[in-house]
Amino acid sequence: MPDLARLLTPASVAIAGLSSDPSKHGAKVLSGMRRFGFGGAVWGVNPKLPEIDGAEVFGSLADLPEPPDVVVVAVPAAAAPDVVRTAGDIGAGAAILFGGGFAEAGASGAELQARIHQVARAKGVRLLGPNSAGVINPSAGTVLSFLTCLERPADELRTGPVGLVTQSGGTGSYLHNLAAERGSGFAVSVSTGNEADVEVAEVVEYLVAHQDVRAIALVLETVRNGPRFVSAARAALDAGKAIVVCKIGRTDVGQRLMRTHTGALAGSVRRFDAVFDALGITVTATPAELLDVAELMARTPVPAGDRIGIVTHSGGTAVLLADKAVDAGLSLPQPSDELGRRLGPYLQHGATGNPTDLGGIITEPHRYVEVVRCFVDDPAYDVVVPVSTPHPSAHTPARARDLAALGAETGKPLPNLWLAGDLGAEGLRILRRAGVPVTTDVDALVRALSGLVRLAEVRRAREREESPAPDDPGLRATLTGFRRTGAAADLTAAESMRVAVAMGLETVAGALASSADEATVVAERVGYPVVLKVVSADLPHKSDVGGVRLNLPGPAELAAAWEETTAEVASRDPAARIDGMLVETYSPGIEMILGIVRDATFGPMVLVGTGGTLAEAMDDVSVGLPPLGPDDAGRMIGSLRGRALLHGFRGAAPADSGALAELVVRLSRIAATYGDVIEELDLNPVVFSGGRWRVVDALIRLAPA
Repeated sequence: MPDLARLLTPASVAIAGLSSDPSKHGAKVLSGMRRFGFGGAVWGVNPKLPEIDGAEVFGSLADLPEPPDVVVVAVPAAAAPDVVRTAGDIGAGAAILFGGGFAEAGASGAELQARIHQVARAKGVRLLGPNSAGVINPSAGTVLSFLTCLERPADELRTGPVGLVTQSGGTGSYLHNLAAERGSGFAVSVSTGNEADVEVAEVVEYLVAHQDVRAIALVLETVRNGPRFVSAARAALDAGKAIVVCKIGRTDVGQRLMRTHTGALAGSVRRFDAVFDALGITVTATPAELLDVAELMARTPVPAGDRIGIVTHSGGTAVLLADKAVDAGLSLPQPSDELGRRLGPYLQHGATGNPTDLGGIITEPHRYVEVVRCFVDDPAYDVVVPVSTPHPSAHTPARARDLAALGAETGKPLPNLWLAGDLGAEGLRILRRAGVPVTTDVDALVRALSGLVRLAEVRRAREREESPAPDDPGLRATLTGFRRTGAAADLTAAESMRVAVAMGLETVAGALASSADEATVVAERVGYPVVLKVVSADLPHKSDVGGVRLNLPGPAELAAAWEETTAEVASRDPAARIDGMLVETYSPGIEMILGIVRDATFGPMVLVGTGGTLAEAMDDVSVGLPPLGPDDAGRMIGSLRGRALLHGFRGAAPADSGALAELVVRLSRIAATYGDVIEELDLNPVVFSGGRWRVVDALIRLAPA
């Protein structure tokens, strides 16, 4: 299919269904195109041939003097397929469907949307929508939209350094209004709606290539093409353009019940967050914060590291920012002795530190920017944040101009936090007009700083990205042998442990027994004490039905446990098919859960968490998107609440966190190579015992052949 150039920068537009009623979408598009200075041709199409000021009207698309780049489909839903078909017949580039009544409206609407999509694909017409709020491209005067933000005066529709893609038209209108209020705007904004054809990922690709876009803001409900989204985000990384997202619809309502702990724990929210983190995408809580953070990141260079220097003249603000920065994992190095000596003459009842509080600045207001300059000149800081709290309004213009000048002089990131209130409003306007990165929100500042630091980390990691594991013909043959045609294959615990061994994972010693006598033979070989576990494809969680016995010290206890387990499982689930019981070495120790789960959108993902029978109750996990390197694995492990257990909690021997990270990396490589076969892999628990990590229990689901 053709690219998006004709859709987003058209030279000509036809409005199918244009009427003289100013409340109709078609009339609003015509008005917007004329008010905001579109220089190309705009034609109306209406078989009744009404006289409409500002546009020549034709009876049919086929009567137009030349093929339009874009056809605005302002007709009832049922008539849309014929309009799109005719648009394709005459060589139009794209069509925009504003209206509803399609996939969001039920089965009949979904069928209609599919039919329009088929027509568009067959005719080579790019389709935006349905339920799209259109395109706003201020620099080209292209306003193919009906949003109420366009009721503003024409000079308030400005361009800016941020490109916007939204799956919510109303939210897009709100963001345009916010940007207009602060004297800014968007380079391009696109509302993708139902995404029958044009999806978020493709628009991101376009914005990555757009010379005026320095950051990309997304209001995102879902991603329909995971691989393309990941590819587009990596292209943004390579181009040095930040992506900021406000993810709406973060609950797991209606999520498929997974068979394994891994599937249950790696909920949809965690998977999206893992993808965003892996791609250096900054996540915001609200649309307003989205705009703040995106503008900050668009105007702030990516820092070399995470060392932040903060200058303020309010002790309370200094404490607040220190708390927020530390919570966000940012580093606040204290000033060196040399910097302390430079700062000394400027402080008035203040304190040398980081954040530095200047104290009173009424008598010598110039000291503020000089202290900021001291931090900028110090190579110990990667980012310097000037914080302006209330100060005499007479000082404001000079302060703002000096800060803008300092920012222009240095290549060091210098984002401003302006907390000066209405008496400092003139300074805020000066900074914004100068294109200085500035916000009035503490959380937005910290979110942007964290996002910039993470963006730098991910860009560096791209340079040393892990390769997938080479395809092992033996392992692939083992996996293929277990698969079923047309249905997922749930391996038993014994089969899953065999596959784990084939993957090169160390497991506890043990074997499958079909009788109590065989169990005794296995126990004698592996050594007491042992564990006894029922093996059944019908019982993925054995402990729930009394199918596990631990720490059996000898033959008598093992024989008794066999009888008790057989009886209890039969009473709790009489229909379960029993394949025997696993007899394994008892290896108590620190328990973790590791796994792979294949996401329908993004593909295979890796999970690590605090494990054992209470894994789901503890809900202490981290999810990662392959490929994962050692640093990524270490971050995942370090994010767990249960990480203290790994370091020797209350006198216990510490576990080998580095070896655990190596296991996570190995799983990542396996996931990348065999993700087409493995639907879910659950290693729970993986136990640190005897100085090494070993898989104690495994459960695998393979995708249908």
